[in-house]
Amino acid sequence: MQVVTRLGLGGAERVAETLACASARRGHQVSFVPIVASNDRGYGESMSRNLRGCGVEVIADATSTDPKMAAVQAIGRLASIVERTRPDVVHLHTEIPEFAWALAGLRARRIRDVPVVRTIHNTVLWGGWGRLGRLAEGRLAGASVAAVSLAARQAFLDWRATTGRPEVQVAVIYNGVDLSDLPFEPDEPAEPPVLCYAGRFESQKGVDVLMDSLALMTSSDPPFRVAMFGAGALGDRVTEQVARSDGRMTVEPPLGDLRARLGSFDAILMPSRFEGLPLVALEASCVGVPVLATNAPGLGEVFPDWYPGRCEPGDAPAFAALIRAFLEDPAAWREQALRARPWARDRFSLETMTAAYEHLYSGVVPS
Repeated sequence: MQVVTRLGLGGAERVAETLACASARRGHQVSFVPIVASNDRGYGESMSRNLRGCGVEVIADATSTDPKMAAVQAIGRLASIVERTRPDVVHLHTEIPEFAWALAGLRARRIRDVPVVRTIHNTVLWGGWGRLGRLAEGRLAGASVAAVSLAARQAFLDWRATTGRPEVQVAVIYNGVDLSDLPFEPDEPAEPPVLCYAGRFESQKGVDVLMDSLALMTSSDPPFRVAMFGAGALGDRVTEQVARSDGRMTVEPPLGDLRARLGSFDAILMPSRFEGLPLVALEASCVGVPVLATNAPGLGEVFPDWYPGRCEPGDAPAFAALIRAFLEDPAAWREQALRARPWARDRFSLETMTAAYEHLYSGVVPS
């Protein structure tokens, strides 16, 4: 049973969706449980259809779109779902499902008896949760743990150490990319080049740094366009800068079919301050589209050591210089991205990820 925050565009949810479908294709009976009601009906319904098409049972009966309220309401739901489906293992993705499962275990013995696997999807743990996060962590002490990157693994171990908890074994299982609906090759280069930012308009993703970087570009720089896809707390700032860009920038809501369109962009912009292992960067690398990125924790592991195009997080002039370097010779960057593509496809293989989780599951299920 895969448990996620909601049916939505989040990276953890997409990883869980991919894993659920891959596991179902390998003959496993899989259910998929969101804790929070979807706040994007269109994408939620699309994800649900895809999962059901793979043979996965989707149990999406949450009513609240407020994460913490939904976690409390999930106490009874989870006990009922577990009683009906009798899962051999429950796989929790991110803090909302972990918190909901910890609460449910206080009331239902059946919950406490089910083997649990957790995946750590980020390098910031229990941010803003305080004592509630520490309470949940204590209730999850018996779970087996995987992390999506070496950086996420280290962040989890460091957080446990600072809260006085013993060190635990954490497997690193890189996110796998389903290549079946990705473009096989990037499109022919556009003129002028089209750069894409696709992610939440939040500080974590560095969208404010990107806005500052773009403001440093001048008329003497090579021409380019920027397509922004997303939403979030910094949305007003993005919208205001787009309005002043004289058509150089566009902004649209999050793009549900971004995977299918990745090949149409000349480069992907990743100005993140921290990550777990971002799917957009993985998928772009598997297509052969250049990624202009920071060395943020969790992001650097997407690229081979020799890959160009990285700067320190939070440095707007450095990111502007990165964009400028790309614009001065996009063909060279494209060549390096295509060179890195076989490495990315091997490192982020869907088959490798699925087999690794199967091995982890087999280690927690009683024989």
